[in-house]
Amino acid sequence: MPHAPPQPIHLGFRLGVNHLRDYLKLREEIGVNHVALNLRFNRTDIDTTLKRLADEILPDFNG
Repeated sequence: MPHAPPQPIHLGFRLGVNHLRDYLKLREEIGVNHVALNLRFNRTDIDTTLKRLADEILPDFNG
């Protein structure tokens, strides 16, 4: 679900792509330029998740 709100999980939280984009944008605004995404507890196929991140998140960050 792209609009899934943050939900606590072991060592972090799970959230939809829209909230992830907002989270990363806020970090960018305060000067953070590196983050780690732990996909260990991902519920979706890893290839699908990586493609979705590449298509829906990365274009918003020009580096």
